[in-house]
Amino acid sequence: MNILRRVTQLVLDINKIQAEAVFKVYGRFGLYRRLYIACGFPEGTAKRLEERLLALGHEGVAEQHEMLCRFVRGDIGVVQLFEELTQWFSDYMENCQAAAMDELHAAA
Repeated sequence: MNILRRVTQLVLDINKIQAEAVFKVYGRFGLYRRLYIACGFPEGTAKRLEERLLALGHEGVAEQHEMLCRFVRGDIGVVQLFEELTQWFSDYMENCQAAAMDELHAAA
């Protein structure tokens, strides 16, 4: 069982690195900014919104990784993991919506 936990932890760590790399690539190429500009957002608003949402994404990757690591270590059970992930997702979506609304109100 110890070997399975270590392998699972390795997979989680690799997944975290991969997700962080995706966010870095999106940030470097300004993919979100370009998408928002194509949708008609002013460039300054698009840039600020991209920065805020990428920051939330980076935080989200770290938070999800920590929850899953606690599960793999046996600190929490399946039910608690799903409850925490559900609450995290709800909070994450709320934060993304608030960031978008703040930027849109500032641009209006």
